[in-house]
Amino acid sequence: MALLHVEALTVRRGTRNVLENFNMKIESGNCVILTGENGSGKSTLLESIAGIIPIQSGNVTIERPFGLALQSGGLNGDEMVDERVGYAAQAAGIWNTDGLLKHWNLEHRSQDKIGQLSGGLYRRLAVLQGLMPAYGNQPRICLLDEPSEGLDDASVETLLTDIATLRARGHAFLIATHDPRLHGCASSLLEIDGESTEVTSSLDPSNAPEFSASEAKLSLSRWSSTLDRRTKWPILSRGVPLIGSILALYALLGNEIGSLILVPTFLAAIPCVSSLHHSKENRSGDWWRAMGGRLFTIDPLSILLILISPLLTASIFGIEQNSVIWVAIGLPFIGIYLASGAIHELAMKMPRTGGQYVPLLSLVLIWPLLIANDSIESCLDSTMCSDPWLSLVVATSIPLIIWFGLPILHPRTASN
Repeated sequence: MALLHVEALTVRRGTRNVLENFNMKIESGNCVILTGENGSGKSTLLESIAGIIPIQSGNVTIERPFGLALQSGGLNGDEMVDERVGYAAQAAGIWNTDGLLKHWNLEHRSQDKIGQLSGGLYRRLAVLQGLMPAYGNQPRICLLDEPSEGLDDASVETLLTDIATLRARGHAFLIATHDPRLHGCASSLLEIDGESTEVTSSLDPSNAPEFSASEAKLSLSRWSSTLDRRTKWPILSRGVPLIGSILALYALLGNEIGSLILVPTFLAAIPCVSSLHHSKENRSGDWWRAMGGRLFTIDPLSILLILISPLLTASIFGIEQNSVIWVAIGLPFIGIYLASGAIHELAMKMPRTGGQYVPLLSLVLIWPLLIANDSIESCLDSTMCSDPWLSLVVATSIPLIIWFGLPILHPRTASN
């Protein structure tokens, strides 16, 4: 049974093709060790298979769910250790993982934040996450990038014996490593240039946990909302700019705020959505993306804060208001919140996220701000507002079109 099939895969990084017409097939029970010099494309191959890196051409067929251990870890430091194991188990389609933390000597840190772990324990948890699907009772494949890096000798021994045992149960592995100790659990050594050498494993199966299968599911929204509560990110990223800008405008202008009245709402709407913010730490979002999740999740607290902020601002500045209209004025800014999130999501999916100019698209979102501002001109002289509905519909439609349309610009990956 083929758990992974790569056909004519070509991946460009910068000005050259790191991989060109690469082909590979991994059957159940195989363990392929990728070898090659630094920069030869081992990590690129794993991440393109996982659907993280954009590709030029080719196709990848991989049995899902699969395991993934990134070299950078892929764990957010504000998560709890047992939470991360739970999320990984759900994504892997297994349940009742009692004893797994003890097996990896992490049980005593189960209630700690990941950011409080030492480098070795952090790496141990990242490898455990990558192996998770193989602890189930259905054949799975695990992609491991330098899994022994940073592990102590006892943890490397656990890794080797578990791989040997899980192979015997029908699971498969694709491992990029410079560590010759891992060659002992391999069925073949594959140079990144395509030359393969069959080998015989020197390790005997031992004991490794095995758990019953369940339906795989992603809990990305719950992951993000838990981190929101723990870090207070929606309040920090939206509430602080909102209140700060209101106070600054009041100090400078008093009741003569005029056409600047919607600026605080705009500043509350424009920051990156919280799920994208959380996903940037140690590439934790790349793990979720590889599992098939979309990093863009809507935060109800941010929606509420943006929706009421025009009414709040008008109240502070003593402007007579029709509450329904002033709440409705928040709708274009909900659209700006969604469009801004889509722009940041697109930037994160580009080949080099730190070097993109995609966020400059956010300047387009000033347009609905200006339209919304025009719709309430009659409200700014302490009289009742005239009918603003047509302008509000137009101002809301523009960012919603951006929100719906930007996904067509996302780069193609091997997984889609």
